[in-house]
Amino acid sequence: MLETPAHTVAHIVASTGDAQVSTVVAASLLAYASIVVSAGVMVGYLVGYVRYVLAADIIEWWYLAIAGGAAVLYGLAGIAGLLTGVAWLAVFAEGAVLFFILFLGLGLRALYHAERSPDGRTGPLPSWVDALIVVAFVAAWWVGFFLEGDWTRPVVAVGWLLASGWAVLYGVQTVRVHEGTSLAAITRHLLPAVICVVAIVLTDLASLPAGIPAPYVEAVWLVGTVLVAAFLFNSAVAIRQEGGQLQRMYDWTTWRQQTLDE
Repeated sequence: MLETPAHTVAHIVASTGDAQVSTVVAASLLAYASIVVSAGVMVGYLVGYVRYVLAADIIEWWYLAIAGGAAVLYGLAGIAGLLTGVAWLAVFAEGAVLFFILFLGLGLRALYHAERSPDGRTGPLPSWVDALIVVAFVAAWWVGFFLEGDWTRPVVAVGWLLASGWAVLYGVQTVRVHEGTSLAAITRHLLPAVICVVAIVLTDLASLPAGIPAPYVEAVWLVGTVLVAAFLFNSAVAIRQEGGQLQRMYDWTTWRQQTLDE
């Protein structure tokens, strides 16, 4: 996911004449497009769920909306980069990945704290540890951006491992604590997307030191990106289903044939 092809489709095909290359480019375009569509649908359902079902501006849901928006921008930047060959679009796509995993993690943390427990339950980590992980992740990413080199890859990898472990921890705890609620149902679908994104990024970071051939890295990216799109679409469906259930609960026609005796 960190490596975005910088050549245009026409240049790649013309310079190689290889049918396999054009197939890979077409598959990459479809992978980017699947991210755009699935993340866009998720953001649309999420906005409708917050505004028309919950009828409140709840910050934890807007964290997830920002993460979905970052995924849309990633897909659009990837498509534009393939078609135009503009180098800075690859950097823009990397930043979109940063925003995606960061705000998804913040969203999962906010969902965990969405409903306060009467027994005074606190989070699995102190607030200062949460803040430290976020700062370390962002700092590691910028180190890799400004000081690109072999030594920076482990720094970036450690940042990603911290951020992903943090997001997964809060996701699992959200499901455990809020079992049977909309929070748990939606979180279950978002967690696999986090794991897939991290697997893609770590594979890319390990490709040079581990000597992983570029075709294998590209294959992991293609499969992983499509899986992320699938999980985001599943999350969109879950959001729509949860919203529909809440709407039916408060719709008087659902209970019009019921009496107090029943």
